[in-house]
Amino acid sequence: MTRINRNRLLVAALFIAAFIVSPRVPVEATWVLAAIVFPLIALALWVTAPFQRARGLLAKKQFDDAATQIAMFEKGLLESPWKARLASFAVGLYTSNPIAASRNTLGAIRLEQGRLKDAARSFGTSLELDPGYAVPWGNRAVLAAMEGNRAGAEEARLKAKSLGFAPKLLAKVIEEKLATAPVSSTPS
Repeated sequence: MTRINRNRLLVAALFIAAFIVSPRVPVEATWVLAAIVFPLIALALWVTAPFQRARGLLAKKQFDDAATQIAMFEKGLLESPWKARLASFAVGLYTSNPIAASRNTLGAIRLEQGRLKDAARSFGTSLELDPGYAVPWGNRAVLAAMEGNRAGAEEARLKAKSLGFAPKLLAKVIEEKLATAPVSSTPS
């Protein structure tokens, strides 16, 4: 079972357990639990706000602002270990390492800017921090395609797929990037 499927299953199991258990628990206990859980969720969302803003800015192609938000996010995590632990619950289903997620997002920013060597470095760092993180493998596939490396793109795409990241759009993006890339057969 891939990490993403396991995490989805865990989230579903938690929701199901909450619905099954909540009618059997005294109302007071439910309120106490809610008083603990909801502030923790809000705090995790607050801690990861720069990361989420960076992703939004990336989608809007505001790359320098996105990179600034990533730097702020990482600085906050490195200054406060409790923030890093809390952020691990809110960065996504594919990884629980917020720095790995941050470096992957920085790599995506650099990829969009055409800074391929910087992107490769960021994806590599992300994978060093979390070798089972599938998304950087998908991004590496796009990077290899941009460099004209069909074999490298396919290898990275298959690795991403084996780890549970196989969006239908990825193959299309790879083909589009290969069509406009210089011809190459060497990996980056």
